[in-house]
Amino acid sequence: MNIELLLQEVSAISKKYDLINQKTGGYFNIFKIANIVTDEVTICRVLYELLSPTGSHYQGTTYLKLFAEKVLKIEMSESELASAAVYREFSIDENRRIDIVIRTKERLVPIEVKVYAEDQENQCYDYYQKAINSNLFYLNRHGDFPSDYSANGLTDKQVTAISFSDDILNWLGKCLEQKETIKIAPIREVILQYMSAIRSFTNQMEDEKEMEIKNVITKSPENMRSAIAIESSVTECKIDLMEKLFKAIEEKVGRKKLENEYDYAANEGEKVNKFYSRKSSTYPGISYLYKSAVKPNIDIWVRIEIDDLIFVGYCVANRQKSGEQCLSEGEVMNHIKWIDNPVIDNWWAYYELLPDDNYDAAPDFRNADEYYLKLFNKEQFDSFVSICVNKINEFLLK
Repeated sequence: MNIELLLQEVSAISKKYDLINQKTGGYFNIFKIANIVTDEVTICRVLYELLSPTGSHYQGTTYLKLFAEKVLKIEMSESELASAAVYREFSIDENRRIDIVIRTKERLVPIEVKVYAEDQENQCYDYYQKAINSNLFYLNRHGDFPSDYSANGLTDKQVTAISFSDDILNWLGKCLEQKETIKIAPIREVILQYMSAIRSFTNQMEDEKEMEIKNVITKSPENMRSAIAIESSVTECKIDLMEKLFKAIEEKVGRKKLENEYDYAANEGEKVNKFYSRKSSTYPGISYLYKSAVKPNIDIWVRIEIDDLIFVGYCVANRQKSGEQCLSEGEVMNHIKWIDNPVIDNWWAYYELLPDDNYDAAPDFRNADEYYLKLFNKEQFDSFVSICVNKINEFLLK
């Protein structure tokens, strides 16, 4: 089978499952409808509710026991489980809260959850100090170990990285196998939708669709050869599009950008070239000076950046570097007077999604959603660039 025929067969499978989802309500997902599929707070709340022995599921310690066995790899006796309590946003001081804590008569298990948020300085190090007879568990999309900025010298003997993509999905699958879960439709359906949301932000297909595509690819040496050829080309196509987008934005903005390590073109385009080979984003972008020396060595930039989505906002750079936010909310509002509600996230002071701060219409460069695929159409690409540049100029000129 040649490449074109293989693409046609895979496309037919995708269309079939698209139709199935339309007919069966597979696209009716409350996490996506409510625009909370990547909201860390909501993801933690659902996880907490399932783990809590006093959760509204009324399944007692069933899900917690499975979580301890399958995810944490901890054997808890029935008496220890009977003493278990689960906490959300467990306060350790005025400024720090651990996302989830499991406390029993024998141990305190801290779990830090990251979906898209960046590490904070010494965050994991501080949380580990609260653990009792346990590691700190660092839950993120793909099981990456925390940065040294957060771990501050901790090793994998003290921090265990766990993933949504494997560990949590496998655990939820075990939860679905429980007889009571199968019988209680609301719990079953919420878990299924939660799994679908996780697959969305970890870039995974539904199991049945993936299996059918695998069967097509592996049914002959020719199909596999074509698939390998496609695989090697797809990433290059994505890289080319990202580079083309940044170049088009830079050209249309028409201002002198800041030449630094955070630029998409720095080091021969390293941040763009490595974007798809890494599990976490390389954060390629373009930066422009907005205000200089608002405090000694402190500048404010307008920056366009791609995480999985593309956004524009204000960064507060300390000695031309990223890091912890060094302006208070009041200082941010004093220097950027049109902002009513700063969005403080490390060095970010405020940001909006492109093109129009609407999550549902923002192209996802990692997961290749419909809005992303439209960028391969020249007219839609040009229109997207124009809308983005208008928004960027608002940030530069306000």
